[in-house]
Amino acid sequence: MHRSTDATSLSSLRPTTRAVVRELLRAGPLSRADLARRLDLSPASLTKLTRPLVNSGLVREESAQSARPGRPGAPLAMDVGRHRFLGMKITGDELFGVSTDAGGAVQEVAHRDLLSTDITTAAGQIVEMMNELDPEGIAQALGIGLAGRMLHFDDTVRDNGYLGWDDVPLARLINDATGVPTVLSGDARALTAGVQWSGPGRGYDDFAVVTIGVGIGVGLVLGGQVRAGGHGTAGHVGHTPVTDSGPLCELGHRGCAASLLNSAAISHAIGVPHGRADLDLAGAVALAEAGDLAALRALTDAGRALGTLIATIVNLLDLPAVILAGDGLGIMPVARAAMADALSEHLDPGTRAPHIEEFDSTFDEWARGAAVVACQWVLAAPETVGTHRPTQRTPSGT
Repeated sequence: MHRSTDATSLSSLRPTTRAVVRELLRAGPLSRADLARRLDLSPASLTKLTRPLVNSGLVREESAQSARPGRPGAPLAMDVGRHRFLGMKITGDELFGVSTDAGGAVQEVAHRDLLSTDITTAAGQIVEMMNELDPEGIAQALGIGLAGRMLHFDDTVRDNGYLGWDDVPLARLINDATGVPTVLSGDARALTAGVQWSGPGRGYDDFAVVTIGVGIGVGLVLGGQVRAGGHGTAGHVGHTPVTDSGPLCELGHRGCAASLLNSAAISHAIGVPHGRADLDLAGAVALAEAGDLAALRALTDAGRALGTLIATIVNLLDLPAVILAGDGLGIMPVARAAMADALSEHLDPGTRAPHIEEFDSTFDEWARGAAVVACQWVLAAPETVGTHRPTQRTPSGT
């Protein structure tokens, strides 16, 4: 496989140039005046910095008519189509992949079942999917999102209970096998990166993504940056107490968010009184919509737990927006009113209520977020991005 060199790698750009590219990807198109203000540069410095970018085609000038009133000049925008990135989301038994441009727009998608949680087998499947998504070998980096306690830009899988992986150097295994720079991120943070770059979080410098479903996760954007915390555990809020009198979770906590809001907890709360061990979340929602009292109570309790959790996050961080996502959003038609009541009840009187948006996100969207993480990583820390790439990708371990 011969690798294309038509597009300049974003990792090769100078730091000030990468800052321009990052800002255009995050908030563009932008006038030169806006861009200079955001980067704290003088207009003359900004013009000098962007001239070679425009001349090379990396950045283009949009039509002057698209400039906002009162701000003359043609806005600048990235030519996102010149750059390819790969993203993958790994669940306990499936692998989802996408290829995107630098702006996060999906070009190709792929999906397959994991044959095994054996790391060598799984790495081989990742490489096969990379070849399927990027047969020309032009992708600049791969991002992988999965459960665990990773930093936003990490190289090692830590504490992934679904796959049984801990201290697994997955990024190095893929990079060694393919030469493609690879970065890992917690899956909720990867989704958040996609929401920030080209989703409902675009335009916000501060917001949270709260994911509900099999588990509960929170991705945070503060000051325009996705945050992971000092040890990669920011956003692990599943065991935050939300009531003094709720059921027990699997760790023995009474009334934590997981005990009321996780899909399994909801299905169990409804299935037990009905004598059903096979009830899934969709079935639980169907019972509630049919007027079943046990189902209505369980989903109302879940909505209150969600509203209380959101209030806790917003009270602490004063966030203007919260995006809800995940495979548990099916509960919202029944749970939404209880969520709103609990949010109103628990918000501090001095805290402004956030805008709340429900974002229907399939696992392809989570994989897209991982591709955005790869682009952000290349622009943020190019010294960690490898430059050598073999001409042929081979499965790890061969």
